[in-house]
Amino acid sequence: MSLSIFTKDFWSSIAPYTAPPLAASIAIIPVFGDMIAKSAEQLGKPIPSMTLLQTIKQGMKAAPSVGAIVGAQMVIQNKVEKALLGGSKKPKLSSTLLSSAIVGIGSAPILAVFNGQTMGRSALESLRKFSLKQGLVITAQETAFVIGLSAADLLSEKMRESFGDTKATDYTAAYIAGALGSLAGHPANTALTRWQANLAIDRPSQLMWGAARKARAVGYFACLYKLGKEILE
Repeated sequence: MSLSIFTKDFWSSIAPYTAPPLAASIAIIPVFGDMIAKSAEQLGKPIPSMTLLQTIKQGMKAAPSVGAIVGAQMVIQNKVEKALLGGSKKPKLSSTLLSSAIVGIGSAPILAVFNGQTMGRSALESLRKFSLKQGLVITAQETAFVIGLSAADLLSEKMRESFGDTKATDYTAAYIAGALGSLAGHPANTALTRWQANLAIDRPSQLMWGAARKARAVGYFACLYKLGKEILE
């Protein structure tokens, strides 16, 4: 009995740090096919034909980096936001924005590697091509993404007032927040993808190529991430 209590207490103490990366690494696997497809659309190329097994294998390759990135982002964002709030426990839009931007800046090089993976590029190749302008658009993209994941609980609170306190409400809020965060950061993501492929942006409309597919993927990712965290915590 004492061992069981110790194990439970030990997991409770490390869960806030281990649950986010584990949940993120699992959540990316089923949606990674859409991430590959969105990169093809951003480059104006045909969507690669892949079997389900091939898609899962590619997702599993990306899982460790995504788990590390998103896990670190959410843990650090939470810590930074708490520091910015001081004694207040209620999140504010301004603190969420600022903490997400700080995390976005720190994530830039690693995110360049992940985005390169969606185009079949190696980590070394992506890092060699990493530049200041790539870092700037990644910061913009990740600020929107982290806000989307962080704002899910805030949106859920508002939606419960109209639709009731149910799991369906919570997961709908997670999907909406993730998808909207993806759409907000998509122009920056398209710029990154095209610059990594040495392609220019010829017209503004190109910036939204692949937007719907990526929003869908991030929406589902947000739901799976939320589910994973709830199970692990």
